[in-house]
Amino acid sequence: MARGHCRARSTQNRGCKSRRFQCGSRDCRVTHTRSISRSVLALVALALVLCPLFMLTGCFGMKQPPQIAAHVNGVAIPEDKVTEFIEGFRSKNAQYETDSGWAEFLKSNGYTSETLRTYVLNTVFIPQELIRQECAKLGIQIGDTELDEVIKQEKSYYEQRYGENSWDSVLASYGYDEESWRENELNRLLEEQLRSMVIDAVTPTEAEIQAQANESASMYNGKDSYYIQFASQQEAQAARDRIAASSERVTLGEFERLGNAVHAGWNSLPSTRDAMSVEYIQAVGALDVDTVSEPIMIDGNWTLIFCDAAFNVGAGGESVVLRTIPPDIYEQIVADATEIKADQLFNEWLQKLAAESDITIEPMPAGLPYNVSSTYLE
Repeated sequence: MARGHCRARSTQNRGCKSRRFQCGSRDCRVTHTRSISRSVLALVALALVLCPLFMLTGCFGMKQPPQIAAHVNGVAIPEDKVTEFIEGFRSKNAQYETDSGWAEFLKSNGYTSETLRTYVLNTVFIPQELIRQECAKLGIQIGDTELDEVIKQEKSYYEQRYGENSWDSVLASYGYDEESWRENELNRLLEEQLRSMVIDAVTPTEAEIQAQANESASMYNGKDSYYIQFASQQEAQAARDRIAASSERVTLGEFERLGNAVHAGWNSLPSTRDAMSVEYIQAVGALDVDTVSEPIMIDGNWTLIFCDAAFNVGAGGESVVLRTIPPDIYEQIVADATEIKADQLFNEWLQKLAAESDITIEPMPAGLPYNVSSTYLE
């Protein structure tokens, strides 16, 4: 985007003065005399004539005001925020970075550049602003200390999982940097607190749980396991040989007699999977029910793993018998159904709030990078 011919506070540019060096200051004292040349007067007159024409790029050091995408109860949403969001989405797929590829994406999904902009405003930026305004009314605040602690825990988790100094690359893989992620988490925490205040406790019906199980139970196909850690590979192998000698299949009781068995849980549930290393998840996945792994190094310890149970249902859409679902997975499905119902109620509340608010989406300006040429859309 073109900038003004000279920036405020700049003393480097030739041909115009900085705004802080105005006539009458110590730095620039002009004595008006009759000796002012006609050429200077002509330049001043020309500048006065052309000034309105340069309002888009700046005149006499004045910067162009930011473009506005929308107003929400008088609060402006900057156009560049919307552009950054859409361009960030494009950058995650190399195919979309070309105008032709991006145009194909828009066409195949039933969008134009303008309708996509409106969609992003209506589903991302306008709701965010409404949430901020309601939080301010209700006195909901997220302090810097609280936000710092949340991000610190997230960073610690990912660096423990993917290696030291991996945080920036993890954020980049999702299209964020430190600043944008901080804003994202602030919005998330504000929404969570607002939702808890405006939405009553939610309990899904059995029909809603059944529908959720039919839709998503297959996401939790996996295996439940226990493990025992040993001081050395030789000790772990000796224990493995003893239990294997008794029979090919073993019981949990037999495995527990080998040492201090720890229940790792299901490798398909977020609450337990996130605590498992990649090596552990792979080892469990390779086991049949009621079998024990060979000694494997896990987090610096020689480990035996016992597969206690497996869960495997068809892809989403098939009917699932609720009573056959393992208790831990059933609890997760109920939690999913509860979250979806709460989302629906909160979205309905937010839509009602939007209908009662003063919201204006401004016309889309020309020259936005994601506004591809219409020739690609024919």
